Amino acid sequence: MTESPKRWTCVEAGCSYELTAADVPSAIQAAQRHIAEVHGSFELEEMIEDVLEDMPESGADQSPRTARSPRTLQ
Repeated sequence: MTESPKRWTCVEAGCSYELTAADVPSAIQAAQRHIAEVHGSFELEEMIEDVLEDMPESGADQSPRTARSPRTLQ
């Protein structure tokens, strides 16, 4: 059984950024990049992993988006 795609939503106040990724390491990397570039901050891998949600595997593609239209990173 393969790992299902993961969704992460930024928890910074006023930020609705959301992304989906093919797996946990990809989600962590993309989330840390968002936090650094947009918020000038850093989040521990464990904190990001704790809030990841499983996504259905169908319909995933490869680009990050905001919460209104999440996409998948690979």
